[in-house]
Amino acid sequence: MLMGNTGIAGTAARRRFEPAAFGLALATFVVWTIGVTTGWAEQTVDTWWPDVELDPRSYFSQVLEAFALITNPFFIMVATAVMALQAYRRRHRHLAAALAIGAAGLPLWALVWKLIDRSRPETAFADSIAAAGPAYPSGQMVSVTILVWVTVTIANAQRRTLSERVTRRLLGGLLVLSAALAQLLMQTSHLSDIVGGWLFGVMVGAAALWISGIDSISKAWAARKAPTGPTRKAAVIYNPTKIDDIETFRRRVAFTMASTGWASPIWLETREDDPGFEMARTAKEKQVDRVLVAGGDGTVRAVCAEMSGSEIPVAIIPAGTGNLLGRNLGIPLDEDEALELALVGTPRSVDVVHWTTDAGKDSFVVMAGVGLDAQIMRDTNETLKKMVRGGAYVLAGLQQLGSEQFQATVTVDGRVVHEGDALMTLVGNVGKLQGGIALLPSASAADGRLHVLVATNEGVSGLKRLGNALRRGGPMPFVRRARGKKVTVEIDREVPFQLDGDTEGTTTSFTAEVEAGALRVVAPRPSGQNES
Repeated sequence: MLMGNTGIAGTAARRRFEPAAFGLALATFVVWTIGVTTGWAEQTVDTWWPDVELDPRSYFSQVLEAFALITNPFFIMVATAVMALQAYRRRHRHLAAALAIGAAGLPLWALVWKLIDRSRPETAFADSIAAAGPAYPSGQMVSVTILVWVTVTIANAQRRTLSERVTRRLLGGLLVLSAALAQLLMQTSHLSDIVGGWLFGVMVGAAALWISGIDSISKAWAARKAPTGPTRKAAVIYNPTKIDDIETFRRRVAFTMASTGWASPIWLETREDDPGFEMARTAKEKQVDRVLVAGGDGTVRAVCAEMSGSEIPVAIIPAGTGNLLGRNLGIPLDEDEALELALVGTPRSVDVVHWTTDAGKDSFVVMAGVGLDAQIMRDTNETLKKMVRGGAYVLAGLQQLGSEQFQATVTVDGRVVHEGDALMTLVGNVGKLQGGIALLPSASAADGRLHVLVATNEGVSGLKRLGNALRRGGPMPFVRRARGKKVTVEIDREVPFQLDGDTEGTTTSFTAEVEAGALRVVAPRPSGQNES
């Protein structure tokens, strides 16, 4: 069970509230729209605001027109879409989905706007952008309501302080009222158009909260109900080059820890010359209850290698391009979900592989290899990785089409399983690469076995068939597989090798040996496995 009963009950209550809120907003908007289209609103609501005469050339009128311009629905839609992309890049998947739905609400408004096609009231501002197109529902009110919802949602997602969140709500309410008053003073919309626009914006916000699953309302107040009593302590080891906004990341982590009964974390930043070894040793010396690691595969490998044999669980917060261990263990890619799992999830044991080459000893938790895969990792452009992510590996792979084979003797548990040409030799603790490619389909991080793959080269066409087979899961007659507890590989010349996606040098031989259950990792339990 991932969460305590209180957390489950709270989540269930939120999930019941969200569709109910959307349903209420939708029903209210539909009823109000019927009132507008049947003429009821024109005879009642629209008579409540008196006619106001303003000189369109006055300074005050020009301020009102400028306000209408900056709150134009098109600009708000573009801004919301950009924020959605930024949230997605920062692994705030639920927030990104909510913002994307908010942006999509504006084209939907335009459709309703055209279908109803209600005339605007007579106004001296007929040539203003605020008076362009039909009147109902008010586009300015829709966009302002969505804008306010976006800013409040982001404040909650960034775990701003209570005073900051209250300030945003108050300013947001003032902005909505100002937009309504501006349209009434300019007489570019009826009062019923303004109410309809506000209701439509509320409906879009409710839909975004429901469909995206973001708990921006309830979680914003969670820190006020933080558990009392003894608190546990955790260390957060993070690679600053893998996190777009460190201040926001630290605030979100601290907020979630406070709301789940953890003390303020110990922050340990990796360095260019140390991806996490010393930081993990410091965490052990501090006798923390849990180590959270946020970084790429290299940072995760360093921390896991150092924590091997310790009873302190490691929890992974995805931050790099590959996130191979996290993907294979089912750890969510969304930062909020991963953080919640890290703090309230149950640790389980996984294997660690100890690796020896001409250069020395090391450990890994995902996979290691010599040959083609190491050359791809070596030639992948780091700047390109940040821009196109997995596509950078594809481009690096294309550069290896003429790769030269090497002679390899592969021995598994004392038995020679391959002797001859090889393009690459892989040893894996887990089986999946990015994109769900099952390179070693039978591999499990907790089976106490190493899984070996030896691929031979058949020229450019053979390399293409290898790529297609890996991507589609088809037969691979030019691939040999084996598994065991200890693997030894002898090579006829020096070739590059990689550990968990990082090229570490060259070697003429290596030995890999599994240590079963050596590492405690917080991860979802495999399906069908009961919690002990």
